[in-house]
Amino acid sequence: MADLKVPYETAKETGAYLNLKVPDKNLKIQFIPDERKPVLNLVAAVQEAMESPIGGFKFSDLLRRKRKITFIVENQFRAAPARDIFPILVEKAREAGCSVSIIIGNAALPPLTPEEIEKKLGSPMVQSAIPIFCNDAGNPEQYRYIGITRAGTPVFIHRVVAEADAIVTLSTTQSTIWGYGGSGMIIPAVVRNETIELNHLMSLAPDCIPGNNDCLMQRDKYESLELAKVTMAINFIVNNQGQVIYVNAGAPVPSHIEAVRVYNRIYQFSMDERDRQNIDMVIAGSTPFTDDLFFHTGWAVANCEAAVRDGGMILLATRCTGYGNWPGFIRMDILRDYLPVSEENKVRAMLDFYKQIVSGSKSFAWYKIYEVMTRKEVWLVTDKSNLPFCREIGLTAYESIEEAFSQAMKRSGENACVAFMPYGRYTIVKPTRGENR
Repeated sequence: MADLKVPYETAKETGAYLNLKVPDKNLKIQFIPDERKPVLNLVAAVQEAMESPIGGFKFSDLLRRKRKITFIVENQFRAAPARDIFPILVEKAREAGCSVSIIIGNAALPPLTPEEIEKKLGSPMVQSAIPIFCNDAGNPEQYRYIGITRAGTPVFIHRVVAEADAIVTLSTTQSTIWGYGGSGMIIPAVVRNETIELNHLMSLAPDCIPGNNDCLMQRDKYESLELAKVTMAINFIVNNQGQVIYVNAGAPVPSHIEAVRVYNRIYQFSMDERDRQNIDMVIAGSTPFTDDLFFHTGWAVANCEAAVRDGGMILLATRCTGYGNWPGFIRMDILRDYLPVSEENKVRAMLDFYKQIVSGSKSFAWYKIYEVMTRKEVWLVTDKSNLPFCREIGLTAYESIEEAFSQAMKRSGENACVAFMPYGRYTIVKPTRGENR
């Protein structure tokens, strides 16, 4: 009997696991990455990366020009350690006589509260005289038009970015439902709604999946970095406890591509397509830096898809305790209109997704999760407070992983083949033929 420790953490409660016993005859494969050790001296590592860039200018060369520098940092749901890094970056820029501003790339999410900004950037930055901005995608007069991408996306960037002489981004490279995070520091981070939503339409493409860095949506984001003339990107990879395990810097596109390559060496697994066809169920957990909202933790559903046959089951343990005044399953009420899955509902969901994206009226993350649900059965283990809502909208959810697994085995059969993916949102499974990791 295998004793599985299924991560069941939140941003406020790390080290929490659900213990689950799975018969040895059923457990066929485990996708457990060999994570690197954390970087011991993060500030020194960042400084070294900025002076040994992957393409582009050294940071010291940017400073010699005494430019107006704008730093773009991720929103509060991403793990790039801005508060640890900004003091040294800002100090060096000021010493060189540069003008400094910071913008938080919260895309279409609401601007951060003062408390959220302080948590993200640290008290020294908030208490300094440095101008700090948040993206406000619905406030069009703040944006400047800079061109159209080859895919047809008009790019309107925040004026603070448009007026900068040098632009430096800080971001986390990680698996997402449309490829890889960390490349979106112009689109969607600091652009207006129309730019965001037209880019998000590209997520409908069948190749817009975890692990594909060459889908049209990803290439569109890369092109926006070049259109905006981003000078330097600082790219971090963090482990499942939010500790930095890799950093590089340089020209935004080649440095991000290199960070993706390193990420894949740790978190990507190959799986023969013939083996996948034999997997009836994949069990996944949720770690603290995947946050407390299902429209983030649910990305694991897309990552798990490549590890289980069509018609099989994904069993995801995710507490989703909520964030501030937001309940854990905020924005997921939209699924109510398309469950249970049917051919008619699949078509309606796609058409409604298009209309909602164009109008900017709904989150787009729900559709990629729903798309998986048209091919796999998705069951959840979640916080007790979420159960009434899940059942109301048509999601199968349990408080107990033992009960969920027992019922799943009844559905799948006593000889069901099970895969275990503890770090659901971080792990990528690459279908192959004749190759296994």
